[in-house]
This record gives sequence, C-alpha cells and structure tokens, in this order.
Amino acid sequence: MKHLILVVILVLFSQFSFGQRPSDLELWTGGEVGFKLSKKFSGSITGQVRFNDTLTAIKKSLTEFGAQYKLGKRFSLKGMYRVTLPPNQPVQHRLAIDANCGWKEKGRPLSVKYRLRYQHVLGGNKTYIRNKIKVDYNLSKLVDPSLAYELFFRLNGKNEFRVSRLTIGLDWKINKHLELTTYFRLQDDIFIKSPERQHIIGFLLAYDLDILKTTKRAGS
Repeated sequence: MKHLILVVILVLFSQFSFGQRPSDLELWTGGEVGFKLSKKFSGSITGQVRFNDTLTAIKKSLTEFGAQYKLGKRFSLKGMYRVTLPPNQPVQHRLAIDANCGWKEKGRPLSVKYRLRYQHVLGGNKTYIRNKIKVDYNLSKLVDPSLAYELFFRLNGKNEFRVSRLTIGLDWKINKHLELTTYFRLQDDIFIKSPERQHIIGFLLAYDLDILKTTKRAGS
C-alpha cells in the first residue's frame, strides 16, 4: 500500500513538473457511429483526425472498429482494431482489448467507470497496459461534465509507467441519438529525463444507431 501511495504522489507531481519541454496545442476531432445488435452485443466505427503544430498540420488520421459484449449490468469486454495513417510514415495497425466496469447508485447523479486496456502495435515494439478511471456527473438534460485520469504502463522489457493523461470533458446531448463530447486534456511523459507535455482540445460527435430496435419495428 505504501508503494502504491508513493507512485500516485509521484504521478500527480509530474502533472505540475517544471522540467517539461514546451509543446504546441493539438486538436483531436472526429466522429463515431455505434450500433446495437442485441441486448449484449454492440459495435462501433470511429474516424478521427489529429492536428498538431498549433492546429496547422495533420499529425495522424485513424479509423477504428470495435465490438463490445456485456457480461452483466456493470461489466463488459471490448475488442478494437485500429488503422493509423501518419503523414509520410508507414501505416500502423493496433489491436486492443478492454475490460470495463461501472458503478452508479440509483437516484444519484454521480457515476464511476474503470477501464483496463491491453494494446499492441503490430509489427512494432510498443505494448501498453492502460488503467483509466472516469467520474461522470449527470448535471442536466443538456450537458454532463466528467473528469478522467489514465496511466500508461509500457511492457516490451521496459516495465515502467510512461504516460499519464488528465482529461476534463463535457458531454452535450443534442438529441436522443446524437451526442457531442468536448474535452481538454493534459498528456505527460513521466519518469524520463526530458518529459514532454501535450495540450489537447478534443471534439467527438457520436451517433447511436439502434439496429435492434429498427429491426423490431420493420418486423412488426
């Protein structure tokens, strides 16, 4: 327990480290279509473009395909395949699997989510285990704020924490099926000599396509 507390203190301190190299503002923007195929099985397709150099140059573009299976009311598993296109660089292929759990007490506006992710870049030497905890607050029918923190643990013989993310977000409910997520993120290198900090603004439009309900209406 003492070692765990020490790691948490060091990571939080790294968020305010003065030894970081300056970085430009980045913009991550894109959209996602989610579709429910059954009560337990759902899928998603995500497209995203990321800009750096003070929002003037494309850092990378990506497409991700996901499939999720609910194990119960609070638990689920999700597998993902991502294709990333960095400018003037080889195409990257990434596989990942998530174990998700969530908690929400009935009648309370606060909910807590935890995600454990294993990810590996095919043909590369980058494998991470990522731990993320997120707190959502049901503020109104229009918008819900959220706060998330994530740690990246590098494998491949490194076996050390490498990256941390602190994200403050707002989820805007446009209508029953359409939602806009906006956020500001601080991403830091940790436990290295010359850490770099990224300041990221994000916009993600998500559309929920309930294929199961549409099929039922068509059948009736």
